[in-house]
Amino acid sequence: MSRVRAYLAMSLDGFVAGPRDDLDWLEPRAEGAPPIADEPWRDSDDDALHFGDFLDRIGCIVMGRRTFDIATRFPDWPYRDLPMLVPTHRPLETEHKTVRPARGDIATVIEKAKGLAGRKDVYVDGATLVRDALEARVLDELVVTVVPTVLGKGVSLFGGLPRPAELTAEHVVRFGDGFVQIHLACPTEAR
Repeated sequence: MSRVRAYLAMSLDGFVAGPRDDLDWLEPRAEGAPPIADEPWRDSDDDALHFGDFLDRIGCIVMGRRTFDIATRFPDWPYRDLPMLVPTHRPLETEHKTVRPARGDIATVIEKAKGLAGRKDVYVDGATLVRDALEARVLDELVVTVVPTVLGKGVSLFGGLPRPAELTAEHVVRFGDGFVQIHLACPTEAR
């Protein structure tokens, strides 16, 4: 059965992007590619979930419009040829043939994504969409890599949640230059 997962890097003070949607605070540290982990706590580069390994499990991406606009400025498109739904009310122009706009609430878009994902997982990307998915209780897992950088301001991952979301830390890995990766199970409604 397809799971709905998010995978994000976050500053120590809870931001996923700087004040102008910038990600340059990640670049000096974004070297190395640790593989998938199996132990609850490990202190080794070999145990963190690398983005490429994460994408191997993904069948469809649901990406927020703001995040999509940032991603289109990357020198290389990191999302392979995976189908991508971008919830938006604005025209969506892109050179990527697998990207298309989506309409509806987060639960509706996630159901469409599950249909496209087949037996693989759905990847939710973008702070607003992750918050919406948490609030709608359609997110199964959240993988957050905490980067030991304090930004002071920017795009908050959890700011604006209308009520607390009780998450369960299932796996924690320390790796690289002070990174801590936390795999969190999210509360979902019975489906």
